[in-house]
Parts: sequence; structure tokens; C-alpha cells
Amino acid sequence: KYKPLNQTKDMIPSKEKCFELLKKYRVPENIVAHTLEVNRVAMFLAKKLKEKGEEIDLRLVDAASLLHDLDKHMTLNEDSGHGKKAAEILESLGFAEVAPIVRKHITTAVLHSPLKTWEEKLVYYADMRVKGNKIVTVEERFEYLRERYGKMSEKAMREINKAEPIVKEIEKEILSKAGVSEKLEGIDIN
Repeated sequence: KYKPLNQTKDMIPSKEKCFELLKKYRVPENIVAHTLEVNRVAMFLAKKLKEKGEEIDLRLVDAASLLHDLDKHMTLNEDSGHGKKAAEILESLGFAEVAPIVRKHITTAVLHSPLKTWEEKLVYYADMRVKGNKIVTVEERFEYLRERYGKMSEKAMREINKAEPIVKEIEKEILSKAGVSEKLEGIDIN
């Protein structure tokens, strides 16, 4: 019998389902390691914000941060496929809540439309704080982005440079509301 997918719960994959998807789409170990660290940062900050009274869907942050690079290995040689392909996969599987966050996590997304929800901001910002599987500063991450992608074209370099101050603003908003410094103290306790 037909059952409508009107329950939000069905539109957000469980943690187990996220790991199944990472395996099914053959996401390489190094990308999974990055994803786990992004998830740790995103969830740490999400819980801090929630403690301060902000409305945040922790399940959504959890799933989106785990799946944000689902397509990274498939789109390495494409100019603009990353994020888009993963969002399409997630939409096709019925995970409509997660797809837009995954679509908007790429560095230059903030140049085209502002991040509106906490969930979008947290996944985006957490990704900007993790290089490989290590937590770094936003400045260090952008240094890496310029080195890795900025050399590809002048346009890429311009966009990376334009995105950095916007990311610093997002950082200021998240950290001040969460009551946490840039050092993310306490992250290892949680």
C-alpha cells in the first residue's frame, strides 16, 4: 500500500543509513575520515547552540555533515558538480531535508545565496574548519583552498578570496551564539 513520505523522520537518514550510503557509494577512507571530523565539529557546535536555546534539528545536522562529501570522489575533476550530484542522489532516495544542505556546503555557495538555517551554517562552517581529518582555523583552511583549487583558474582564486570574509562572519555568528572560542574548547570532552 502507498504511504506518503510526509514524516520528517523519513526524510532524514539515520546515522546507520548514512554509513550504509558512504559504503554503497564507495566513498574513500580519507574522505570518510574528513566527514567524521566535520560531523564531530558540527554536532559539538549544534549542541552548544541548542543549549543556548537555538532551534536546531540535531538529526539533520548529523546526517548532512556525514553525507556532505558523498560525491567528492565522483566529482574531483569536474568544475561544479560537487555537492550537486550528492544532493541529487539524496533527493532520489527521499532524503529531501538533507539534500539542500549538502548542495550548499561548497566553499563558493555563500557567494550565490546566503545560508539561512542553522543546519546549513553548521555543516558549511564545520567543513571550513576541517582540512583532511584535522581541525584547523578558517585562515589555514583558506590557505589550503587557494593552494589546491585557486591555482586552477583566476576565477576560482577570486571566488575563494571573496568567500573568506563571509565565512569569517558565519564563524563570528556561530561562535558568539554558542559561547565558544575559535579554539573549540571542550570538543574532546563531548
